[in-house]
Amino acid sequence: METTTPTQFEEFSNLPRLDESRFAADARLYVEFHRKPVMISGKSQDAGRAIYEERDFIRIHVPGDKTSVVDRIATEQDKQRFADRYAKWKSGQADAIVGTPLTALPGMNPVKIEEYKFFKIVTVEQLADANDNLGQKFMSFHSDKQKAKAFLEVAAGNAPIEKMHAELAKRDEEIETLKAQMAALMANTKQRKVAATEEA
Repeated sequence: METTTPTQFEEFSNLPRLDESRFAADARLYVEFHRKPVMISGKSQDAGRAIYEERDFIRIHVPGDKTSVVDRIATEQDKQRFADRYAKWKSGQADAIVGTPLTALPGMNPVKIEEYKFFKIVTVEQLADANDNLGQKFMSFHSDKQKAKAFLEVAAGNAPIEKMHAELAKRDEEIETLKAQMAALMANTKQRKVAATEEA
């Protein structure tokens, strides 16, 4: 009889989890959740008629590529992987945009925005990461993509400045509060001195 070695579970600890590099590009995807009736074959056979149940489905688009669309029943892994979008869909905000809307990009007119929307490109981030072969479908795609990349680079460069401005505004607010408290304290002290000299 062969002896078996105990399983070393530590060796499985390096397997990728939902939040690791395998799903690093998920923010670039256009993900929609929707409900659809599905025929339940076992119940249908038992009842002798078609029995349907509504199920949660997921539709995943690679922005700019209409041929690579996944549309299937949503798994628990999908619900965890796209937890923020799933939660928004469940709460009735199905079209909530994750990212900077294309309207924020200079030079974007409503016609261009609608054209990109057809290809499920609705954010500046998705446009910056869109596949170059989309350039065959749009006349100014490459310049728009460069503008989107430049926009994101400037925004990333401005982030520390924006943070500094926010911190300075908070500091100024605290200084004004301290000044008001100091003035109130000085006025109170002055009133006490006046009251003390009147009593004397």
